[in-house]
Amino acid sequence: MMGFLDTVLAPFYWLVSGLMVLLHKGVSLVFDENSGTTWILVIILMTVVVRAPLLPLYVRQVKSMRATTSIQDQLTAVREKYKDDRDRQSRETMKLYEENGISPYASCLPMLLQMPIFMGLFWVMSSIARATSDSDVKGYWLQQNPDMRESLQNATLFGVRLSNTFLPASPFGSTQILALLLIVVMTGVLFAQQLYSMNRNMPPSVLEGPMGKQQKWMLYLFPGMYAIGGISIPIAVLFYWCCSNIWTGVQQYVMVRNHPTPNTPAYVDWEDRMIAKGLDPRELERERLEKAREKNKGSVAAKAARMQREAEAQAQADRAIATTSDASATVVRTNSNGQQVVVRQQPARQSRQSRAKRKK
Repeated sequence: MMGFLDTVLAPFYWLVSGLMVLLHKGVSLVFDENSGTTWILVIILMTVVVRAPLLPLYVRQVKSMRATTSIQDQLTAVREKYKDDRDRQSRETMKLYEENGISPYASCLPMLLQMPIFMGLFWVMSSIARATSDSDVKGYWLQQNPDMRESLQNATLFGVRLSNTFLPASPFGSTQILALLLIVVMTGVLFAQQLYSMNRNMPPSVLEGPMGKQQKWMLYLFPGMYAIGGISIPIAVLFYWCCSNIWTGVQQYVMVRNHPTPNTPAYVDWEDRMIAKGLDPRELERERLEKAREKNKGSVAAKAARMQREAEAQAQADRAIATTSDASATVVRTNSNGQQVVVRQQPARQSRQSRAKRKK
């Protein structure tokens, strides 16, 4: 399994290792190339360089999740109303997405694109800290610079080697203290992010029932997993996770402040700020919705919704043709652009007796 994962992530190992070598050489122009301070700066800079280009994807993901959360009650009503008709439920859901400018894939696609980069960064740094030979290091550029492996493994901060882990905990010393401090920061920031989002940016209806219980359960699950896994992660990688979580926390705060979900405490505060500036919150929301609809026109969800509407219109037209009795009935339907299109003309059925009279 690990061999397959390495094959899939090989391009990302190549990219991350090249970036790490480049940043290390740059920081080494100012600081000692083998010092812990140099490597911590490299880790911080790598976090910034990797995360900054992904900001547009993050913004798109948050906006999509915000819009989906804001219509959660409507989605629940559609599922309940058409629970015995899966096709109609799907059509109405797509229609609701299109009306609100939502792409159902926008909330998960950015995450899928980011995961290989984050995993590549994590495994490259872990491989350097744990490697016993140059062949154990992941990433072409690091393999071409073997001195960097020894440099990171031997670098110290506050007397602690960056390649050390909390375990084994005996004897308990400075390594365990620094590792515990980083684990607390890492899990504490993650817990604060989730708690802030739940208390400030989620409608009351979302926090009720099974979904609300799931949100509260996840509030403790992920920080707990971080804490348990952190005891076996090298100090250098713990620094990276701390930097990454802090970056995510700042991103979240800025997005919630400027694009809060309707019917939440954060949204009420946003409305008050807009009114204080002389702006109309409802007009701003209308403009945002129009922009979202415009961007969503070419999405898969929007195209599927339009195709479903056109199929329904075609079916209605066919039924009209089958039941018409007008001798020159013209069947007309409306396409997705609002234009009327003649489907076909079909003469009415006549009895054999009426046709015989006409021949006479």
